[in-house]
Amino acid sequence: MRILAIETATAQASVALLDGGAVVREAAARVPQGHLEWLAPAIAGLLEAAAWGPEEVGAVAVSTGPGTFTGLRIGIATAAAWAYARGVPVVGVSTLEALAEGTASAMRAAGLVCPVLDARRGEVAFALFDCRPQAARIVEDAVGPLPVLLARIPAQRAVTFSGDGVPHILEAIRVRPGWEAAPETLWYPRAAVTGSVALRRLARGERDEPHLLRPVYARAAGISPSRWTTGADAEQGTPRRSGED
Repeated sequence: MRILAIETATAQASVALLDGGAVVREAAARVPQGHLEWLAPAIAGLLEAAAWGPEEVGAVAVSTGPGTFTGLRIGIATAAAWAYARGVPVVGVSTLEALAEGTASAMRAAGLVCPVLDARRGEVAFALFDCRPQAARIVEDAVGPLPVLLARIPAQRAVTFSGDGVPHILEAIRVRPGWEAAPETLWYPRAAVTGSVALRRLARGERDEPHLLRPVYARAAGISPSRWTTGADAEQGTPRRSGED
């Protein structure tokens, strides 16, 4: 199956074309607050470079967060519109899962992988995966301060941390035996990995309804749901207090 993959959850956006699991083309650019202007031309350029017509795309994959609020909305809206217009399936993929799997593959990490994204306000969005050979989730997507993250990591396990939230936890990483930070070049999720995860799900008969695709926002631990609503927070896909702009 030929698939178009869209990754706009962070400032480092990317799009990719995959054919039967092989990456045909991929394009990436750092576009903070510029996802809207970049995405459509990037997709068109990729299709032209691969000599694919839009009708040759059999499915669409898109990152669903956590991530930048505006970037997620643009990516998901584009994926849903493509699926509607072409009558093809669409699959939403956790940004943290794609980040973990991409890091594990590039580093051939043998232990656990903890993707960490900066969620502002002194908090990070994170999850935990055992990536042997593919990402198997151990801890669900969550957001919270550093102590919350540390409390969720099993003791005495080797862990590789990756993502733009790593600078916030470097001190903790350095003092824990077996913990390491991935190279900065791996701190952003790639559309090619998002597409690979989606292809596996499609092979199992899984897909999402385009009109039900929504950015996924984790709720900070210990915060009453009545005090928080999903929304934009300084361009970050993190919870905000009710009534905040």
